[in-house]
Amino acid sequence: MGKPGSLAFAVIMMIASVVWARALPAEQVASDQEKIGSEMIGPVVDCAISMTAKAEPLAMAALTITAGCLPEEQIVLHHSGLMFSHKTDAAGVARMTVPALTTKAIFVATFDNGDGALTMIDVPDADKFQRIALQWQGAKGLQLHAYEDDATHGSDGHLSLHTSPLDPDSTEMEDHFFTQHGIATIPDGFHAEIASFPVIASGKVKVINLSVEVEITDENCGRTIAGELLNHSADTRSKGQQLTLYLPKCDAVGDLIVMDAILDNSLTSKE
Repeated sequence: MGKPGSLAFAVIMMIASVVWARALPAEQVASDQEKIGSEMIGPVVDCAISMTAKAEPLAMAALTITAGCLPEEQIVLHHSGLMFSHKTDAAGVARMTVPALTTKAIFVATFDNGDGALTMIDVPDADKFQRIALQWQGAKGLQLHAYEDDATHGSDGHLSLHTSPLDPDSTEMEDHFFTQHGIATIPDGFHAEIASFPVIASGKVKVINLSVEVEITDENCGRTIAGELLNHSADTRSKGQQLTLYLPKCDAVGDLIVMDAILDNSLTSKE
């Protein structure tokens, strides 16, 4: 049995603790309790999947996908027939900027497990561009090219991702540009290149011829690649034009395959 003095001391300390707790502001007591609780059970992860969109210059849409319980997971992004692969980071977040193909733009993100999210955004300037998308699955190497007037490969009128990439700081609606989408490291992932041509209602009409070009590599030689072309503008809503490329065997590595006149009609823009 303990000594009477020890018992009295314990009672005094208990009373002092109660008095001290009552003297603290209620907010601080609640904060201390939350802190103790979080230290005991660890941080709480929000497993809800969400997607937000923000309109950017040049009719681009900045997308943020948040999925705290799906870190480093593959995503397929869908938008008006367009689809390409992306991936969340270690925190379950993925960010991308995509050319809007319609003024009322709907974006859908799907994960391999069937989960997903959807967002909608108004992009009024989307009608000020004619946008051609080349999309395919798997093998790398497909490229979308455009030729103004009688331009040839490598001349001033030859347009491609290499010669006319999107300038992230540009707000000039008169400039054409190309963007690339998809993650190269995802096996059999979906990829896309999109060419954006401004539509200006004055001046003469300039004819732009489109082609799909493929450099034969060790990775794609001997393969059959199925692709699709999408053509979107203020007065054109393409259902998609299918492409099939039968690539030569691997003794042709380094060669370039060119498919000309890939759209039913030549693309026209006004300068």
